[in-house]
Parts: sequence; structure tokens; C-alpha cells
Amino acid sequence: MIPNSIDIFCDVIDNYGDIGVVYRFSKEIKNLYPKARVRVILNKLDELTRINPFAQKINHQNINGVLYIYEEFFKKNFSQYGVSDIIIEAFGCNIFDEYIEVAKKQSKLWINLEYLSGEEWVEDFHLNESIIDSKTLKKIFYMPGFSEKSGGILMDTEFLENKDYSKSHKEEVLRQYFPYLDFTNKRVGTVFSYEKNFDNLLETLNNQEEETFLILMGEKTQKSFEKFFEKNSTEDYINLKKYGKIYLYNAKFFSQEEYDSIISAVDFNFTRGEDSIVRAILVGKPFLWHIYLQDEKFHMVKLRAFLDRFRESVSLDDKENEVMDRYFKLLEDYNDRETNSFEKGKEDYQVFFQEFDTIKRICEKYSQFLIENCNLTKKLYKYIKEI
Repeated sequence: MIPNSIDIFCDVIDNYGDIGVVYRFSKEIKNLYPKARVRVILNKLDELTRINPFAQKINHQNINGVLYIYEEFFKKNFSQYGVSDIIIEAFGCNIFDEYIEVAKKQSKLWINLEYLSGEEWVEDFHLNESIIDSKTLKKIFYMPGFSEKSGGILMDTEFLENKDYSKSHKEEVLRQYFPYLDFTNKRVGTVFSYEKNFDNLLETLNNQEEETFLILMGEKTQKSFEKFFEKNSTEDYINLKKYGKIYLYNAKFFSQEEYDSIISAVDFNFTRGEDSIVRAILVGKPFLWHIYLQDEKFHMVKLRAFLDRFRESVSLDDKENEVMDRYFKLLEDYNDRETNSFEKGKEDYQVFFQEFDTIKRICEKYSQFLIENCNLTKKLYKYIKEI
């Protein structure tokens, strides 16, 4: 099947996570199907204008060849817009009834694009068909995951092409975004988190031989560090603080493309959410993931499933396996919480910095495995082609 038109529906709920994934996804779908009409129907526009500087709060706009349409406007003008060959329902959002009724007669494929998960059950559920009352429209569940048998992870061509340049031009890239900061002879990392106590991290970094520069991204991250500085004195330079051997900079909000360049250029990344963690893994740098909090600590089940997929995907020697065990314990301790709070945690960051080079090798191996075997849009393209 070669589609002439594709509609992607997205309800923006979790800040920039859902729209972030859909933005990348639609851009890559357009890259794979350059002749097809690709539309994204959104219930909110504020977040889109933040992640792309060219986006506006208007009912209908073209960004990178993709049409972005405000959902209420789309509904009111549905007779003019009509349906598409392929419908992609992102993360279980509700597509309005009138659209579905027409799609059952005119559309060919309805894809329920689910959230990313490392749990094994997604492999069995991936590409399962959902029975609907239509003779022509087929609905399937597409399950992103960290294994070859799953739907894979989202990696857009632009990101893959640009990340290697940023990795090999660290000083140039950082100077572009932070022209007044001096990163010379410092280990540089980004921190993007939910509310969290970072006392243990700052203590560990001040015991390292080299100086560290932390780029703090997002309001929740910056407030988390402010809690520490309410009790500890620092040298202050507008948005820059110095605490012992540590420099901390409150960064502005960056577009997705800018964020991609920065995390590719720095030495390590602490990040959160689905979209950002995928980028952090793919750049092949040491990372920590602050996974989204869920009731009854179900996020720990998801984290351990991810770690299982990670472990089975890389071939390591005895030394690397020993370091991986300690690294994974840090990842678990970093996330073991019942609420997002500023309560001091039990995580010990020493392994992350003492075994930094080994962890980097492990992360590079994992990145290469995912790039070679788990490209979501390439897997989806192959599936559609064979229908």
C-alpha cells in the first residue's frame, strides 16, 4: 500500500511529551511519504508553538510540509477536510464520531499508536488487529518498544544525521547556544527532571577531580536545585551559579532541534519522559532517566522492563557487566519514589562518574543496536508497504 494521505490525531495532555513525539513522528512520516498529504489534528496549540519557533496559534498551518490543524476548527469544517487513507490515533486519543463513520467507508488503515514500553507483552500485542464494523477499514495496535519484535523507537532522519556532527564538535555547538559560558576543561551534562532532591549528586560532583558544568533544563529541574541553594551558599552570576567544583546554569526553553544538538554535544544527560529519553539513548552518551511517576510505583515495573531489554541487547565483557549492574542499581534508586518530592533519596552517583568511560561504551553499544534494529518509522513503513 502506498498512501496518498495520512491523518495523525493527538490530544496534548502531558505537557510536551505527547506533542513532542507526534511532531517528530509526523516530520518523519512526511520524509518517508513526500508525495502524501500529512495532517496533524491537535486539541491544543500552545505546546506546538514552544517546540517549534515557526508555529503559530492559528487554525491551519504548514510546518515542514505537514499541515497542523486545530481540532475544533477541523470538526467545524470537516465536510471540507474529509478523511485520509491512513489514520493514526496517537496514545489512545478520541477521534470524533463523524470522522470515524466516514473513515469506515473511505479510509484503509487505522493505526492505534501506543506509548513506548519495554514490557515483554507488547511484543505479543504488537500489530494485533482490533475488530471494527467496517468491510474496508482495518484497525491495528502499533506498540513501540526497545526490541526487534516490538514496534521500535522513534528516530527521525534529521536527528540521526545531525547527532554525529554535534558529538564531534562539542565546543562549537555549545558556543552556539551558550556563547557567554566557559566549558573549557569541564565535564558537561544536562539535567531535565521532575521534582527531585539532588543533594547526593552535588556532593558526589564536588568530590570529583575535574570540574562539572550542569545545564539545568525546565522549570521543575531548576526549582529542584533552588531547594538546595536555599540552604547552601553559592557564587551567583545572573543565571549561573558556582558551588565548589560545580557550575550550574538555568537554561531557557529550547526547540526540539536545539535540544537534540545540545544533548548530542555534552558528555552526559539526565532526562525525563519518553521523547527525551529516546534521544538521550540514541546519542550514545551516559544517561539517567527520571521515568514518569505512576500510581502504586508501577513506573518501577516499566523501568525494570526497560533495563531488561537494555541488558539483553548488548554483549559485554566481565568488567562491563559488573559496571552495568551498579549502573542499573543507580537507575532504580534514582526513580524509586511514591511521589515527586524534594525528599533526599538513597541513590549513590559515584559509579556514574567513577566508571564514566565504561558506561559510555555500554551506552554506545546500546545506541548502535537500537539504530540498526529498532527504527519505528522504518518498521511501520515496511508494514504499510506489505498491506
